[in-house]
Amino acid sequence: MQSFVESLPDYQASGCFSQYSFQCAPPKISKRQRVRSAPTPPYKGAPGHKCSVYYYWWRFLKLSSNYYQTCKQNGVGPCAKLYEDFGDLYKTGFRDWWQERWQLFAERPAVTVADGQSTADDPSNILTLKLDLSRGKEAIRRSLEALHLQLHYPERVATNHGSTARYSVFSRPILMTLHRQLQIYRHKTRDPGATDAEIADRVGITVNNRLEGLTERQLIKAGISIDPLYAQMRRAKNRVVQRDFRMACSLIRNVEQGIFPKADTR
Repeated sequence: MQSFVESLPDYQASGCFSQYSFQCAPPKISKRQRVRSAPTPPYKGAPGHKCSVYYYWWRFLKLSSNYYQTCKQNGVGPCAKLYEDFGDLYKTGFRDWWQERWQLFAERPAVTVADGQSTADDPSNILTLKLDLSRGKEAIRRSLEALHLQLHYPERVATNHGSTARYSVFSRPILMTLHRQLQIYRHKTRDPGATDAEIADRVGITVNNRLEGLTERQLIKAGISIDPLYAQMRRAKNRVVQRDFRMACSLIRNVEQGIFPKADTR
């Protein structure tokens, strides 16, 4: 199978267009990749390979006890069908896994960029296209429109629910939210003795720090007890952590079915 880096055409290095498209931005794992409209990073300073929903797809699937059991039994278990496509996630890191499995998420367009040299005076401004006539007129028209948007208006490209990928992104992801839910799940499962408020502080969750419009300093200055403010903040942190933990568990249950990101509860 062709690796992801090998699939990048030479003209992509010069800032042009990749012949392979994805519903969402793929992870940046090579210096040859040029990102026209990168998603908001999951956290400040996040490396390029984590700035993609496909990284979190891989990461949440690794948290599945059913998938772990299936991998330990060499593909025999509750996630045997999914294992045929995703393989053993625990034997390698994300970069190597993506190099081998990226085609699971790639779209099959009716119009693709063809290989070969252009005879134009300025070949950097010319794309030679290949049309898959078997897809029909409507599919070709939609692909040409999508190609036009990707080339000239990448910020307008939205998640396409008519995906031709083997595994399509279920809903528009917010990487910061996925990262927070991942962190909360890890803290809750690795340190069950920690309170929800403590976990919120570790993850960096901030909540309203005013009581009836007054800050802690103003309450002290007015001679009002700050205990109700602390109790209110603690309850707010508890709600965020409990909600995100429920959603993380739901994401894991659904990713076992090949669906991500999908949370059935809030």
